[in-house]
Amino acid sequence: MSDLNEGPMREKRSFIMARDPSVDRRFRPRPHKQLRLFDDIHESTESTDGSDTESEYASNAGDDATSVDDSSEVDTGPQVFLRLRPVSVASTGYSLSEDGKCLITSAKSENSSNNVNRMEKHFGFTSIFDGSVGQRDIYDMCVGPRILEEECVTIMTYGTSGSGKTYTLLGDQLRAGVIPRGLEHIFTIYLGNLYSTPKLKLINGCIVFLQDDATLREMQISMKLLNLCPDINAQHERLRQEIRSDHTFETKTEPDLSVMIWVSFVEIYNELVYDLLSIPPRQDNLGAVQRKPLKIACNKGQVFIKGLTTVFVKSSEEALRLLRLGQQRSTYASTSVNSNSSRSHCVFTVDVLKYSRSGMTTQCSYKFCDLAGSERVNNTGTIGLRLKEAKNINTSLMTLGRCLDAASTSRKKSSTDVIPFRDSKLTMLLQAALLGKERLAMIVTVTPLEKYYEENLNVLNFASIAKNIVFKEPMIKQHSTRYSGFFDNPKADGQYDYIKALEEDNISLREEIDRLKFDHVLKMQLLEERLRKELTDTFQEMIRVNKKQWEEQSEKQKLMAEREFEFKLDSQKRIYEEQIEDLKDEIDYLKNPASETSIESMDEIEDDPIEIHDDE
Repeated sequence: MSDLNEGPMREKRSFIMARDPSVDRRFRPRPHKQLRLFDDIHESTESTDGSDTESEYASNAGDDATSVDDSSEVDTGPQVFLRLRPVSVASTGYSLSEDGKCLITSAKSENSSNNVNRMEKHFGFTSIFDGSVGQRDIYDMCVGPRILEEECVTIMTYGTSGSGKTYTLLGDQLRAGVIPRGLEHIFTIYLGNLYSTPKLKLINGCIVFLQDDATLREMQISMKLLNLCPDINAQHERLRQEIRSDHTFETKTEPDLSVMIWVSFVEIYNELVYDLLSIPPRQDNLGAVQRKPLKIACNKGQVFIKGLTTVFVKSSEEALRLLRLGQQRSTYASTSVNSNSSRSHCVFTVDVLKYSRSGMTTQCSYKFCDLAGSERVNNTGTIGLRLKEAKNINTSLMTLGRCLDAASTSRKKSSTDVIPFRDSKLTMLLQAALLGKERLAMIVTVTPLEKYYEENLNVLNFASIAKNIVFKEPMIKQHSTRYSGFFDNPKADGQYDYIKALEEDNISLREEIDRLKFDHVLKMQLLEERLRKELTDTFQEMIRVNKKQWEEQSEKQKLMAEREFEFKLDSQKRIYEEQIEDLKDEIDYLKNPASETSIESMDEIEDDPIEIHDDE
């Protein structure tokens, strides 16, 4: 009993057995916050016989879906795939591990800038595709399963300039890329439930029911843009045959479901967001219209772009035509690395809006992001505008890496750092995927050549950061609505073709009305210009006639005045001449007196006064 009442024995120091480091008798400072390492690990339920086999642990972990093993990280975190571009002679500095999921790099030359890059490094990926893997396997591994899950997903391609990012997404005229295959897959899944008119639309991040006028306006916008698109009927048919030969897509039949599909296309060029599917103005002859940048906003956690054009499509061909139209409007330039290098980040979005008769609407968005290639200015030799573009590209990619780094370290720290989404337009637009609200799959492209070794290391380090992120399980975004009865399935009544024909006639008639209004306004403007010209010509003629009349009248008055002046001058001249003659006669008489009669006459003359006229 005495032993039980005694206090704890004092520890005896020993140089052989060191003291437990958790015991600190000096009370030295230590962190107050404690990190619980096993919060994310749920213990499996005990079996009846008390055994703890590996199979039971795997089954229980699969039921709970919260274990943190490698398989769960693949499910809850972003999937990062590596695609090696086929080259004639690959560098020996790149090799694969035995399981084919780890890339081993080591510098074989002295071109590396530091000793750290010369060290052997291992980079793990979800899957690695060498140059012999085609577009079909890329789609089946990276994109196809995500579309079958019917959840929001962001497919992102990242790599150096000229490594094959755009080819992976778009392909070429003979081999379809990820986006054409995804469009064909989506429209094949919902083939039996596609709704003919756009009754629902995603506006400012929320699903909105459209009235009849708004529905017809959206259909007019769709038809106007499709008329601007290039003709790709033959190319699309060839790609469709290739896709159908490579894949077997199944169609889901749900009679109580109506599906509407919308597409949008934007580019981020020099940190400005531009709409690639905007309708150009009518006055194209006035010169090139300057593009207006758009703003990114957030509404109740939903990120959207103000004023972005979203187009309602009915088939994969229409969506692909709009994609080609946006490609023609995007910014490309030639550099020393790539002759057709993308100078902007492009994001092609496919929004699938589903409505069930129970009144529940479901949104599912697929974003295909083609990031501009990261490049080193010293190697590309860019100057001027290309230098400014490269600076903005590298800055946005660096911000994306910082966001991924902050997201990957947030689970390791007790106080999470703020993820810098607002430092770049690209991260603002993709913040839902970076936060784990949407699925994220990244396809990293690398050119396995020695001259791109350091650029490839930067890309691989970026991919390794994304591989370490662990997100929570995303949820399908569902929105309740009170428009519970505005959808009817026209196919069930056998009137689908009739209703479709009426809708097409309605749209064509409205377009004819708009065309007639435009023609009427144009005619009125031409008539007004013609009347103005006629009035101007009439007034000019009247002014010319009046001027001529006044000139003639003035000429006549001038002649009459001249004649009157000459008459007066002649009469005055005659008067002066007569007076001069009289004066001369008088002077002659005074010089030679003749007779008395003359004297008498002189007296008479003296009696009469003599008038003297001064010529002055």
